[in-house]
Amino acid sequence: MTAAARRTTGIPVATLSNGHTLELVVHDLHGGGGGPRLGLIAGIHGDEPLGVEIVRRLLTDLEGETFGGEVVALPVANAYAFAALTRSTPVDSANLNRVFPGNRDGTSSEQIAHLISSEFLPGCDYLIDLHSGGNLATVDYLYVGDDEALAKAFGCEILYRGPAPQGSLAAHAGASGTRTLIVELGGGQQRNDHFVRKGVRGIRNVMKHLGMLAGEPRLPAEQLIVTELADLKPHQGGLMLSNCSSEQLGESVTRGMELARIVSPYTLEVLESMPAPFEPSLLVLVRDAVTKVDPGDFGFIVANGATAVAA
Repeated sequence: MTAAARRTTGIPVATLSNGHTLELVVHDLHGGGGGPRLGLIAGIHGDEPLGVEIVRRLLTDLEGETFGGEVVALPVANAYAFAALTRSTPVDSANLNRVFPGNRDGTSSEQIAHLISSEFLPGCDYLIDLHSGGNLATVDYLYVGDDEALAKAFGCEILYRGPAPQGSLAAHAGASGTRTLIVELGGGQQRNDHFVRKGVRGIRNVMKHLGMLAGEPRLPAEQLIVTELADLKPHQGGLMLSNCSSEQLGESVTRGMELARIVSPYTLEVLESMPAPFEPSLLVLVRDAVTKVDPGDFGFIVANGATAVAA
């Protein structure tokens, strides 16, 4: 077998009012011999650039290697959100990951979703959908999906057995027969090198599990499957003063521990305290140090450690 060569293709979406032609830039690497088609997608949310870098490094590595099957990648699914570093699409203020399978006659986000569903997804036997915690939070876990062995092979310590969000690419892909992993890694500009390395290693682990690369997946000493997650969002806005750090992701804290407090930047009074809800509570998404929050923003995600089982 010879080393894979990368082909890049632009899929036009629409011409915008500023005259720019919005397109999806897809990368395709064919390995030698037979094997599955693995899809990689990042940048569905524009405030999650870490996944883009994971895809870039993985594709750069694979160009100099031999492997079986095919890797097709869409590093930036939502270009205008990426440019603005926002979760939603600036053109129509929609969350792209809630409008799949999309609509060719719909809004900008719905048209993007339609073309991902109709032009990128078909033919993918497996899909890895890369996400992170956004601009201010850091996260580390993945959704089990419908293939527990595949999920375990990626190599995260915490695996969540629960449904993909309604309207998400993963929910649509799974319903269409593509075995899909939602990977949540990094964010908040915390420990970027660590999470990029973990993401690249995870994709390579999956390729080894699928027989696309030689060798065995590199797994952590312990992996836990959780079935209950709590999204902890503040009711008040202001400064969030966190008592946790991204270094503690995957660790347990006791029920009632104050994860953070919300302080008014104007009166300087404490507006709210955010306690851990479970005994124990596994830290899945955290905020470091001092960040600004509005009511309903992501603050923390914790898993119920009492119901966790070994993967």
